[in-house]
Amino acid sequence: MDSAVLSSQLEPDFIAKGNIVNLPYYLLQKASLHIFGLSLFSIKLPSIIIAVMAGFFIILLLNRWFKNDVAIIGSVLTTLSTAFLFLAGNGTPLIMYVFWLALILWQGSKIVGNDRVNPLLVISFFLCVALSAYTPHLLYVAITIGAAGLIHPHLRFALKQLSLWQLILSVAIFTLALTPLVIGCVLKPENLQTLLFMPNFSFSNFINNISNAFAPFFSFSMAYNSIFLAPLFGLATVVLVITGILASIGKMYTSRNIIVSLLVIYAIVIAGFNGDVAIAIIIPIAILSAAGFESIVDKWYSLFPENPYAHLFGIVPMVIIIGLIIGSGLSHFVFGYHYVPSVSDNFSDDLPTIQEFVKTDTPLLVTEDNANRDFYRLLGKYEHYIIIENTDNVDKYAAFSANKADKFSLKQIITSPKSRNSDRLYIYSKDTDNKGEE
Repeated sequence: MDSAVLSSQLEPDFIAKGNIVNLPYYLLQKASLHIFGLSLFSIKLPSIIIAVMAGFFIILLLNRWFKNDVAIIGSVLTTLSTAFLFLAGNGTPLIMYVFWLALILWQGSKIVGNDRVNPLLVISFFLCVALSAYTPHLLYVAITIGAAGLIHPHLRFALKQLSLWQLILSVAIFTLALTPLVIGCVLKPENLQTLLFMPNFSFSNFINNISNAFAPFFSFSMAYNSIFLAPLFGLATVVLVITGILASIGKMYTSRNIIVSLLVIYAIVIAGFNGDVAIAIIIPIAILSAAGFESIVDKWYSLFPENPYAHLFGIVPMVIIIGLIIGSGLSHFVFGYHYVPSVSDNFSDDLPTIQEFVKTDTPLLVTEDNANRDFYRLLGKYEHYIIIENTDNVDKYAAFSANKADKFSLKQIITSPKSRNSDRLYIYSKDTDNKGEE
């Protein structure tokens, strides 16, 4: 609801107003609302599209470091995990952390890993790094990439392969894409606080923020009052990740393991500023789970290097285990968000309820203490409901009025199984000449 309100507030002068935080996502969501109106589908559509692209780039990224079959299995384990499925249907900019990191890492690996650098790839890389900076705390990633480009010899060599005009064009596009962000921070200085830390951040809560951020990720014994369903990663996935860590200990010098280490450090440290960034741990978990699966398969093959039947015998149980991991993750996601009270309380199904039971151009009284009043104003704008916020104006719209309760009768109470306060919608009919006309 908050995301829909923020995206709808983007006007042509959004730069002058300093509305630049999460700008790429909100522009896409505003376009979705404009085309499809206000509904669960239009709110979630940008996250679904970006999640599909993120899954594709995760496959490409893993394919840079693993065989095709391992890369596909690793990406499937990631994209069908509870954490990724939640991001794909959440309808908020959280999915951007996974998308930008997967895209930038894949582009970087293509630039550094190839003898000849495609100029278009470099230009795209500069553009994506600039656009990622609009997402809170990914500015640190952009700064780190810039510092690495100056220090790391492989990166300097890759840049030297570009002609002068290609390098100038890349820097120009980077600067142009970053200009609205700079202007927005100058006109609205609190944006910098949001992009680098978070509103009302205190260093005294740093460690506590990290603990709270990662608590739902690997907890197998209790649920947390959070939007994240614990555990976001199943026990079998954790075992694969630990196996991947053990297999990587002796290869810490490789680019893959260096990147994984930096991403884990980034997710942990920045989670101390803002717990939402902990979701960035999905990328290193994808890499480590693929490494764990590869290690198990290679170990089995090494025991029977010349026996194809033994290879097949080892693959069959692995396929069964992978199927069980995926199946348990899907069932955990589908049923957990419906039946875990401490989690489901953080969500609302009021929007589809209203659209199912209330006709358009109908007065809708929103109580003054409703925390989502801005969202209902937006609902009135897009779906043509008459939103009433003050009971003094009810008579004007022929809606329910406590002062004239004798003229109205309660027709129906709509409840929701997803809310502790289950009575979500009261439908009244207006009595006209005792005929009970609605």
